[in-house]
Amino acid sequence: MNDTDPPRARARAIIDLCVEQARSGDIEGAGRRLEALIADADLVAAAELGPPTVLGLPRKLHSARLKLAKIAKDRLRITGLQFTLVPDPAVMADVARFSGAERRVIAKLAGEKVPRVLHQVWIGDLAAPPAIEAWRRHCAAHGMDYRLWDADALLAEGFDAHPSFRGMMARKDYPGAADVARYLVLEKFGGLYMDADWYPARDDAGFEDFIALVGFTAIAADIPRLTSAGGLLIANAFIATPPRHPVIRRVIEAMPGVMAALPDAPAWWSTGPLIFTNACRGAGVTLATVDMMAAVLPRRAPFADVQAAREEAMRTDGGFLIDWKSW
Repeated sequence: MNDTDPPRARARAIIDLCVEQARSGDIEGAGRRLEALIADADLVAAAELGPPTVLGLPRKLHSARLKLAKIAKDRLRITGLQFTLVPDPAVMADVARFSGAERRVIAKLAGEKVPRVLHQVWIGDLAAPPAIEAWRRHCAAHGMDYRLWDADALLAEGFDAHPSFRGMMARKDYPGAADVARYLVLEKFGGLYMDADWYPARDDAGFEDFIALVGFTAIAADIPRLTSAGGLLIANAFIATPPRHPVIRRVIEAMPGVMAALPDAPAWWSTGPLIFTNACRGAGVTLATVDMMAAVLPRRAPFADVQAAREEAMRTDGGFLIDWKSW
């Protein structure tokens, strides 16, 4: 790194140096170096470090503070920095506002059955994970349909026409594209959607043993975040809904505007849990119970660990899902 490097490269190099310094044990020195970067208003303004968080910091500087707090194991700072690692809640406040007519539809759909089909989306260059075939077998054994949506299937349905999907695919943000795809699929067909990094923990139980397959159900995220409707973050990794639900329609309609208002924002802000949470909190949805998760495994844990977790869940009448990112 030198003074002739572009501002973006210089700022990112300093952030990387701060993290490396903290990991080597000099947490205080790393903190001083990071705060000096934050105080360099000219460099920060020119460095394109992402949209501002609610604290007024560019996202990447906010994230850097959080990384140092995690290295230091400072639980208080970790909690505060995680909670505020979001844009100004006013940016998405309108996403949570529904008309009287929409509220009446939401109330009516609360008693509608969820179609018995599980949708999953897999886009990108990586091979499909083993969870996909596991869920296909599980659905067949429990009287449910299964549908995997890859890029070709989404194209055939015309879902690639949505501007947010096109935008995410153009930047090769496949998780963001999968965010958009799940909403388009659920709006048209209804059913259940689930991310491919969850594996079935039980052969002896189906979805209906853990959730009522009526109305709209989602699952709360582990980490609270500041939104226009409080601190609860709702994950978009598991959604059960009848078709044409106003919550899903609202997200589909709002994503292009949010992406325009927050350029260079991460997918979890503009297409993922944050925008999804705002729509859910404005409508009032059912949350799945916390005991649905049987085990959380480290990334790329061996399949033997998955098998052990499955055996424990079935032996103890435990949860239904295993969090396992196999790739």
